[in-house]
Amino acid sequence: MRIIVQKYGGKSVANIKRIRDVAEMVVERHIAGEGLVVVVSAMADTTDQLLEYAHSISPNPSERELDMLLTAGERISMALLSMAICDLGHSAISFTGSQSGIITDDIHNRARIVEIRASRIIDEIQRGRIVIVAGFQGVSGKKEVTTLGRGGSDTTAIALSCALGADSCEIYSDVDGIYSADPKICSDAIHISEIDYDTLFDLTFFGAKVVHHRAVELARKFNIPILLASSINRGKFTMVKSKAMEGAIFSAVSIQPEILWVSLKIQEKKLKLFWDEFDKIRTSIRNPSIYIDNGYANIIFWTLPANSDEVKQVLKKFDEIEIEFDELAIVAISGLKLAESPEAIADVIDIMRKHSIKFRFIGTTNMSIFIILDRKEAKKTMDIIHRELILK
Repeated sequence: MRIIVQKYGGKSVANIKRIRDVAEMVVERHIAGEGLVVVVSAMADTTDQLLEYAHSISPNPSERELDMLLTAGERISMALLSMAICDLGHSAISFTGSQSGIITDDIHNRARIVEIRASRIIDEIQRGRIVIVAGFQGVSGKKEVTTLGRGGSDTTAIALSCALGADSCEIYSDVDGIYSADPKICSDAIHISEIDYDTLFDLTFFGAKVVHHRAVELARKFNIPILLASSINRGKFTMVKSKAMEGAIFSAVSIQPEILWVSLKIQEKKLKLFWDEFDKIRTSIRNPSIYIDNGYANIIFWTLPANSDEVKQVLKKFDEIEIEFDELAIVAISGLKLAESPEAIADVIDIMRKHSIKFRFIGTTNMSIFIILDRKEAKKTMDIIHRELILK
């Protein structure tokens, strides 16, 4: 029997009608003879509502109690979807993260999966049942409920695919896959039917919202095929494959319209302690760069606004540190081997010069060239780069 793991995002299960629609999609595949494990997110806006409740009670709620509260959103979705499938005359059972055997470490709000003991899921599949799993959550070795942080339901789906030896993982949202740019910003964005893991990782890392980069990284590590599609408008989809053709290729443009850009200078002898402090809280420090000069480390990195308070709290722990914060944006163009192509970097710089767009910094990853620039220039820059490097 083929085993397929599906994940449905919050907008896919936003209301009772959409939950019934998802149930019909799942049953259709079940009738075709596939073993199905379905991961669900909380209904749209539920998590935000729960967070609002928490912060109305306390400006600094306990991380443990916050996990207890937030996991309720996915439990609502899983139970309702299971009921909807049963109402269509088919057998389904819903499991929380702990009932699914998703074991995490002990860090609340941003736990990492240690292992998955999937025997209960396998038993139910063998009995012919459709298994519904609450995304975003697990249980620690100390029997504490934990959440996986941003992109947690995507991570749940890919991790279960690995543990079950699934044939593929299908991630459904309200968009029909990957485009060459955000269609809300670039009206002429092109749908991408196939993409490789590495390019997709960079696109999601630099702002594409269809799937979380943490899940893409896990799928790449274990070579899990991913299908990205819409549960609302069925038709187009993007298939993620492991390899692409050689040669520098511009694939797509992504944007982070708001970032905090951090430049600092700290004594070299405090460098390890500095990074240890960030590791403790798992704050997302992105694209760090360090150079040493006369006993001091000069460091630059960026982070998302949601992490800025945590970053600033860590930096307050260090005396004799020079810090500069800037509220900027990132536009990145991703594709195969771009960072190894001097011509590609020259093209990007030439476009910025031609359109008189100032930038603070240009950096590279293996699959991307990213530009740090003023927020007011970001959307315009994305549209220009998309037009000149993708469409042409």
